Amino acid sequence: MHQKLSGHFKWFLVLSNFLKNVVLFIIKWRYLIALVVFVLCVAFKIHGSSINEYNVLFSNYDEYRSESILLGESRGIRSDEWIGQTPYFMSQYYNDYDKNNELISLEGHDMILGHNAPVKDISIVAKPFVWGYIMLGNEYGLSWYWASKTILLFLITFEACMIITRKNKKLALLGAIMMTFSPAIQWWFVGAVDIFIWGLALFVLAYYFFVSEKWQRWAFMVLLPLSAIAYVLSFYPPLQIPVGLVMLVLFIACLVRDKKEITFKKKDIWRIIVMMLFAFGALGLIIWGSKDAIMSLYNTVYPGKRVSLGGGEGLNGLFTDPTSFLLPFRKITYSNNSEMSTFIQFAPVFLILYPVIWKKMKPDRNMIVGNMLLVCIIVMFVFMSVGFPWLLSKLTLFSYIDSFRMKWAYGFVAVLFTIWGLDMIWKKQIFSKKQIFCTVVIFGFAYVCFVGSKELTYASWKYYGVVVAGSMVLTYLMLEQYQKLFLMAVTVIMLIAGATVNPVARGTSALFGHPLEKEINRIATEDKDAYWISLNGIMLQQLGIANGAKMLNALNFYPDYAKWKIIDPEGKYDEFYNRYAHVIIHLTDNDTEFLPGAAADTFTVNLSCKDALKWPTKYLVSVGKIDACENDFEEIYADTEGEYYIYERIAK
Repeated sequence: MHQKLSGHFKWFLVLSNFLKNVVLFIIKWRYLIALVVFVLCVAFKIHGSSINEYNVLFSNYDEYRSESILLGESRGIRSDEWIGQTPYFMSQYYNDYDKNNELISLEGHDMILGHNAPVKDISIVAKPFVWGYIMLGNEYGLSWYWASKTILLFLITFEACMIITRKNKKLALLGAIMMTFSPAIQWWFVGAVDIFIWGLALFVLAYYFFVSEKWQRWAFMVLLPLSAIAYVLSFYPPLQIPVGLVMLVLFIACLVRDKKEITFKKKDIWRIIVMMLFAFGALGLIIWGSKDAIMSLYNTVYPGKRVSLGGGEGLNGLFTDPTSFLLPFRKITYSNNSEMSTFIQFAPVFLILYPVIWKKMKPDRNMIVGNMLLVCIIVMFVFMSVGFPWLLSKLTLFSYIDSFRMKWAYGFVAVLFTIWGLDMIWKKQIFSKKQIFCTVVIFGFAYVCFVGSKELTYASWKYYGVVVAGSMVLTYLMLEQYQKLFLMAVTVIMLIAGATVNPVARGTSALFGHPLEKEINRIATEDKDAYWISLNGIMLQQLGIANGAKMLNALNFYPDYAKWKIIDPEGKYDEFYNRYAHVIIHLTDNDTEFLPGAAADTFTVNLSCKDALKWPTKYLVSVGKIDACENDFEEIYADTEGEYYIYERIAK
């Protein structure tokens, strides 16, 4: 028996050393490896988009269905990606990547705001994720987007954690894994992630600008203003404000900690002036050119006119939601999988232990960084749980942030706090056995208190017991400094909970392979100036713009008053269409009627034939036959199963 155990231990050591060598190789050659992976992903058209959901439209058409998924599954709940962003990007191909997209609504749409789409203007220099669309077209552009975004997030998080931990490579790698494959990041990959990437980039570049050699500053002089422009153009204040403030605080804390390493001189101030002039000048041109669209967006009922005072979160807001581990494999029953996803982090452990860490490690200058991160966490938690008075909320700009979005920002900071805490406690053994035992028990008890009645409708106490027990075991391994076991365990957990969220897919056949899609593209190509309306659903209008059709009811980032004033000249229904909105239209022989949708970003219009003809509508594409306006439109296309039809306006 002893010999068997000895043999197993030997194999464990061999495996451990092999993995260590692999990790060291990856770290050393990370930029070259990243380049190779990026080129391969683009060359083979690999992406993580859920556009395969369009096959749901054509579920009865096995002959034409084209599954693009290699691993995993597409996510219907990620509609802001496969219904919203991806068709927006692809429509630009037919718009020659112009700033105003004529395919969207009657007045067109400003694509600086439209999911920050590829546009041939000065803003493109700060949008590297969409360069592939302009250079290589839609299919390769989609792969370029997903690959570049994932790889840059990984690399920039690694560099940020290297700064926070003073070049602890193994923790920097863990931080990159925890950030990139966090459930919250993967479930919200298309929009919010840009803010985290460019926020981290600003922190990393600004720090190295002050501590680098003079010749390196030339590179940072270019990259810093571009990152600042990219950050501003993300246009999402609920995350931009907290992430920006945290990165500023972290930057100052790291510079104060490392003041002896600063090489910046007073005469280098001119470099900062040049960068600011470039950034503000470029942003000024971009924002001035889009000022009307920006004002329209920020004056919308949703999402513009929202004033938040915070509040509503309890102690559970500090913890990783235990449902996050199961979300890739089971749909949530009381919300949706995206909204319940969180960052996997151990910030509560270090909050419990912070008095001990502060007492034992006080001479360590890295406590400056920890203190600032702790302050950020406390402020965020107070806002999430108690809320701010109206005046304080307005002064801090937190009025733009609701508790739900602040929870994302908190999770982001909690990951960085976790990496900082690991670095501090792994420098030397600072906890007694008693302190470790008490911490594990307190953490486990607090975690159990988090599980509520709603969660129990999703999974059993047995599941939550496993999550809590597993978290307690990881906490014990972490505090007892079983570093290799902890690192391997967390990496495996991150890959299961995060890397399984989005599919590994190839190509874009789901958007362009069906006969209906080809027919829309053919008509739109031959009759470029014609306007379309999509009927009886939320998907065909976006599929239409992706195939070159000018859709009057495509997704609106802000209201298209040129269209709505024609049928609602007095603005009676402004509260319906003055918003970011998916517009569902049904034709009717009765008067036009506006109805609220199931969500704040959706509404329905029962459009009268008379009003449909007031618009310059030439084609209808419909789920099912139309029941109204039959004297005004004639059928020109019907698919073989009789589900989808195209109608053309009858000339009179």
